[in-house]
Amino acid sequence: MYEQELPSNLDDFPNYNLKQSAESEKVIVDDDQKKKAAYQFMQSLEKNLRTKISSPQQRIQTIAVSLELYDTIFNKIYCNTLYKETLFPMAETLEDAFNDEFDSITKLLFNESCYRHAFQSVQQQFNLQTAIESWQNYQLLFAALQQKQNIDLPLPPSWIWDILDEYVYQFYVSSRWRKLLKNDEIANLYNIQDFWNLEEMLQTLETFYNQRNNSLQTTFQYLAYYSYLATAKLHVMSGNFTAGYSILSSIQHSELIIYSKSGGAYQSLFSYTGFCFLLNKEYKKANLTLTLIVNYFNKYKQLYTKSYQYDSLIKQHEKILALLAVTSLFYPEIEDNIITLLKESRNKLFEKYEKMLKYDQQIIGEVFLQSCPKIINTIKNLKELQTEKELNPNDLIIDVKDKILKEVFEAKKINDVEQVLALYNQITFQHFNKILPQKYVQLYIDRNNVALSENPFESTILSKFWQKSKLLDIEVQNDTIHVKEAPVNQRDFINQLAQMNANLEKNILELTKSL
Repeated sequence: MYEQELPSNLDDFPNYNLKQSAESEKVIVDDDQKKKAAYQFMQSLEKNLRTKISSPQQRIQTIAVSLELYDTIFNKIYCNTLYKETLFPMAETLEDAFNDEFDSITKLLFNESCYRHAFQSVQQQFNLQTAIESWQNYQLLFAALQQKQNIDLPLPPSWIWDILDEYVYQFYVSSRWRKLLKNDEIANLYNIQDFWNLEEMLQTLETFYNQRNNSLQTTFQYLAYYSYLATAKLHVMSGNFTAGYSILSSIQHSELIIYSKSGGAYQSLFSYTGFCFLLNKEYKKANLTLTLIVNYFNKYKQLYTKSYQYDSLIKQHEKILALLAVTSLFYPEIEDNIITLLKESRNKLFEKYEKMLKYDQQIIGEVFLQSCPKIINTIKNLKELQTEKELNPNDLIIDVKDKILKEVFEAKKINDVEQVLALYNQITFQHFNKILPQKYVQLYIDRNNVALSENPFESTILSKFWQKSKLLDIEVQNDTIHVKEAPVNQRDFINQLAQMNANLEKNILELTKSL
């Protein structure tokens, strides 16, 4: 374990700032009552958005009200009970039904949540009209937020991240639908003049993230920083891993507190960075990056239980844990507590992990596909939407999986170096070559002794946790490989003594009971 941990503020966790709403005590079954509940939600949201903030304390209180409205009332109560299997009425429908009029930003925020509910929970099949309407609503919402950048709207960071994360997710769903169209169905797309596409999305996000300023903590600044992370996700999803890594590697330690205010954003930042390290064959960095976020979330996961997001955060935690298990094949230094988490996982990861250690290609491929980010042939622009022929949307992810499986063969041989040298204090290359090709010795040394780069992510974040490899330390002198005697780490030694003492006390207690 590491003496330091990733930064966060306890006040930012849902269990500290999320109140239990009285709405949960209401029983509503009538359709008119359901519609009225949605209308009253919009009234409450607009009233809170219109609040004139005159002090930092008032800002905290107003954002807390927004968080309760968004997280508890809309998502936890309305989405899971009132509208669990039905679509929400759109804002315009509620205006007509109750002869009222709302601000445009209120309507756009409400409609975004409604479309999200449709995509994630209600519609079992892709609905083209819903996709078009949601895309247009996002364009209007982002334009409105850009215009209000000087007005500090009281929106909690978790809501802002959810908007951007859903923006990326709906693009994934829409791209998948488009790529699966048969050639004779593509002609029907010529009438579509406005639809999801990568070029416009990147331009939209760029207008926000170019205005990042970590000296300010306003709603617009969260939008700016989270747009930067969403852009990295878009690049990775589209197979442009170099561009994604370029963004992620430029994030520095002083900015982590901004991302920590949303559990989903924090998980995405470290899981996507770890994934890029894995693809770049920087295995020790991938291992450390994923370990950091797994340990962090495991420590604080109980502070998310009040949030509707808890289950999805747990699922993402298990995905990252599975990706770490894959990464450990390439850099086999894994903490004891990670093994414990694998054993306790919902998805029986430890059973799969044991098979992966035997280099079971099928299991490794299966776990990798389950744990890696979404990757797909995306819609690059409107011209491609209307003209590109039928294409397998999974081609990219299959190529990445095949690349990983091919590299596993090399990783096994590098790992075998340690198995061989564990039997010897020293061995000549002539003798070693009878067991393994000589080149794997240098590959083993290079992998274990990799240095951090100067980019901000490595120099300001990973550097705080970077440790000398605990794997076998070797050096080459002339034609002989020497195994160095591992120095005893005082902290590790004390921990081992404490564990031995605890085991001894346990054994004595059990022995006493049996007497």
